[in-house]
Amino acid sequence: MRTATVRGILCGGAALALGATLALAGCASKSNGTGALSPVGASVSPTATSTGTTSPKPTSATTKPTGSQNSDWPEPADCVSYNPATLTVTYASGSYRITDGSHEVLTVDGQQGDMVGQQALALAKRYQRHCYIGRDNGRADKNAYIFDYWRSDSGLNTDIPGLDDLCSDYNNKNLTVEDMGGGDGWRVKDHDHVLHLFDNSKDAHDGALVLKKYHRACSIGGGGDDDPRQISFFLP
Repeated sequence: MRTATVRGILCGGAALALGATLALAGCASKSNGTGALSPVGASVSPTATSTGTTSPKPTSATTKPTGSQNSDWPEPADCVSYNPATLTVTYASGSYRITDGSHEVLTVDGQQGDMVGQQALALAKRYQRHCYIGRDNGRADKNAYIFDYWRSDSGLNTDIPGLDDLCSDYNNKNLTVEDMGGGDGWRVKDHDHVLHLFDNSKDAHDGALVLKKYHRACSIGGGGDDDPRQISFFLP
């Protein structure tokens, strides 16, 4: 999914029943890339070193993730830690802001009085860390290449209003990592279903580590595919 980026997520013909689609970050405009596929968890040996133009050599187009990767998370982690018990939500100028005291956890676009603020608050209360991949990318459309996710379960099983309308299923056993070529970056796909764009190979493989732990991709708020204030999250 930038800020808050769970941004969101789905391209290649799969859309969420959201006011704003969960096309994780601008994928529609990138879905015609023709780079080679790399199975999640397989080693990749680029044939060129220039950014965005590498051509990976997958060991097997049908290889699936195995071994200790099932418990891996991206390292080093880029996360914001907070206390879920002290979170509050405020609204101003078209956005809801979730804070732990003076510490901002996330900001998400919405309209005053809608469910977005309560959805974002309920989501944040479930965890203790809001994490990101690709926040340091230097692309012109930077937000499209930022992926956010959540870690450290708080034990608070909050109800997220309208949850079923925020999510779309995907097959986490069918993920591939693809170099789109032409400097357009990388993407993670479930068959033809593009889940998210990434700036480089490491970011894409880190994103796949997160995505393969879940089966549903969800997003809250935001005004478009590359909106930095669209919040992504994933469910079993």
